[in-house]
Amino acid sequence: MSEDEKREEVKEEILDDVEKTEDNTQDVKTEENQEVKKDDGKKKKSKKGPLIIIIILLLIAIFACVYFLVLPKTVKTETKKDVKKSQYRLSGNGLENFDLYFLQLENKEMNKVYSPLSIKYALAMLQDGASGETKEQITNLIGDYKPKAYTNSDHMSFANAMFIRNTFKDKVKTEYVTKLQKKYNAEVILDEFAGPDNINNWVSNKTFKLINNLVDSVEDNDFFLINALAIDMNWNNQIHCASGSEVPCLTPKGYHVYYDHEKISDNDEYAYSDVSYPYTSDNSFPSIDFNGDKKVKSSEILVDVNRYNAVKEIGEDKIRKEVGDAYRKWLESEETKSAMQWDKSIETDVNKYLNTYIKELDSNYKKESYSTDLSLYVDEDVKVFAKDLQTYDNVTLQYVGIMPKNEKLSDFVKNSNAEKINILIKNLKEAKIDNFKDGVATIVRGNIPFFKYEYQLELIKDLESLGVKNIFDINKSDLSGMLDGEKEAINPAIHKANIEFSNDGIKAGASTAFGGYGASRGGFEYLYKIPIEEIDLTFDKPYMYIIRDKATGEVWFTGTVYEPIVG
Repeated sequence: MSEDEKREEVKEEILDDVEKTEDNTQDVKTEENQEVKKDDGKKKKSKKGPLIIIIILLLIAIFACVYFLVLPKTVKTETKKDVKKSQYRLSGNGLENFDLYFLQLENKEMNKVYSPLSIKYALAMLQDGASGETKEQITNLIGDYKPKAYTNSDHMSFANAMFIRNTFKDKVKTEYVTKLQKKYNAEVILDEFAGPDNINNWVSNKTFKLINNLVDSVEDNDFFLINALAIDMNWNNQIHCASGSEVPCLTPKGYHVYYDHEKISDNDEYAYSDVSYPYTSDNSFPSIDFNGDKKVKSSEILVDVNRYNAVKEIGEDKIRKEVGDAYRKWLESEETKSAMQWDKSIETDVNKYLNTYIKELDSNYKKESYSTDLSLYVDEDVKVFAKDLQTYDNVTLQYVGIMPKNEKLSDFVKNSNAEKINILIKNLKEAKIDNFKDGVATIVRGNIPFFKYEYQLELIKDLESLGVKNIFDINKSDLSGMLDGEKEAINPAIHKANIEFSNDGIKAGASTAFGGYGASRGGFEYLYKIPIEEIDLTFDKPYMYIIRDKATGEVWFTGTVYEPIVG
């Protein structure tokens, strides 16, 4: 039985008792009237009267106790404005639903980029200055998130600041300023707020000049809490070998694949070779069709690994029989006999030739060639390409591109979550021979488009949909952990990001303010067709990406590419 049902039952029992008491009272009055009549109109005061009144009052008191002591407990439970636990609440620094949320919320078919890390940092600073339900709403979203400190360098910039209007400085609590400086290494800057230039210049300097106009106006604001971050990082190796860059190239002499005595199709006259990837000395990168309606500039990727053990699979005895018979027949031809008169290199000892042939054929097994370093995962539904940026100050960031093959990117984003994306990342395999299928030769070919753009989130609207609402409402905002006796709300809340993906690396910045070679051989050749598995890694449809700290999983940037650079 629920508490409401129990209270109702008690209430009914009390009312029944009251009714019975009233009936008894009525009976007493009737008896008194009869006595009065018997005594010829003389009034007789009933001795039970006071006792009945006391009983009635006592029952009323009991009812009141039940109503005011029992009932309020339930009312309190039902009416308390508990902050519902958010499904986007952070539990650590790795990729979580929070990081993807803004991508899903602003799920427009256009280029977009933002920094979950920057938003988290700004919210964490705001959380330390909030109190009451305002703080609870922010905490319910970012949880016990522990911001990781990053070292500034020529390739990575990470900065926090609080800009305070000069006339408002005494309103900001000293304890809060101290916490910002110690916990977030934040700059505390007093400013006249005569215009936005000082803030915008600070952000521009902290983002390698990538974010230049974060704030439009400051005249109505008393302070700004700001996080700014940026990266200007090179790949370990260029994607497509090209001159004119300091970034190293894995195959500066060109890409060449040759499997002795093996071919990949019935039409091949020569051993498998690839000369389609020469060194691009003029930076003229290949163009590909993107989304069926435009040509875009790209980098080309080539991987060839051979895990087909021909000698083992075909059998040495069979090879000696088939190749030996063919070689003897070739030696006996008039053309070969004529050539022997001037070409003394032709081996006439069949067994000696076969020994060399088998040795060369066996050398193909576990031969590998790569145009660059990368990781990949491809299945029926998705293509995933990942590549590490150079390590700076013990931090390695990794770019992960994800392209749905069968569904629209907007639908893929809508139906994704951190668990699904983390599984894709976990399935990534480095382009090393041991990570490819045994029993076949694998050919990976792909093109990755270049892109460059800027994007601004609708941050207030997005955060409100995540449950962070009070902080933007002047009547509900509680910043008493930051301010002394002042009523303030947050407006504007701004997040801008900028990114460039190129053959050499990635440049990206964000700020959040509250406030193959061909060869042929003359003479004899006997080719064995080998099983091939081909993997298409071309990103020729809209795709999403994340740039993450490879050690912790912390997401620095995420976004979508609908319009790469036309080329």
